[in-house]
Amino acid sequence: MVSRTLLAAAAMAASLSVPLPASAQQQPAQQQPAQPQRPAPAQQPQRPAQAQQPAQPPAQAGGPASIGRFDDWEAATLTERGQKVCYAFARAAASNPRVENRGDVVLVVTHRGRSRDEVAVRLGYALPANAEPGGTVEASGGNISLAFFSAGDAAFARDRAAAVAAFERGRALRLSSPGPRGGAVTDIFSLRGFTAARRAISEACK
Repeated sequence: MVSRTLLAAAAMAASLSVPLPASAQQQPAQQQPAQPQRPAPAQQPQRPAQAQQPAQPPAQAGGPASIGRFDDWEAATLTERGQKVCYAFARAAASNPRVENRGDVVLVVTHRGRSRDEVAVRLGYALPANAEPGGTVEASGGNISLAFFSAGDAAFARDRAAAVAAFERGRALRLSSPGPRGGAVTDIFSLRGFTAARRAISEACK
């Protein structure tokens, strides 16, 4: 059974492409008109703190919840601002070289509303600006190259359809990214069970 820590890490990775900044800007704007009506200055500092919190409770109340285990992959759901999100993920089977104080390294494929097959890798350390990690899927018919772009501590597949198609054909994904102290870090993810896990999340998020 997958640990809660890993499930939570994958849930965070599944949420990487959510436009949180836009949502965060809208919520405080709705709260501001009520502030001038509060005569007590002590209550005003509490309003921004409350306005920043609505994105957190839905994830706690509605997930993450496991759908099932499929070889090296896990399928799960969560509720994010009232919307059901389904995602499949696998932890890195190997990483080289070792990076100190690195968190879980997770490959995630997410269905969110009308957006399907978002492919992201949570790397556990911040990547340099404009970094372009390179992915190689090892398949019986020959290796398949995939392009990624970076944002913070994550890498995203530029062509999600090509990535998913390669995952269904392949045995493993090898992702090479710039290391936090120079050089390159290579993470290897097993693709055994990916197709079944993706089928499960597609069924859960029709």
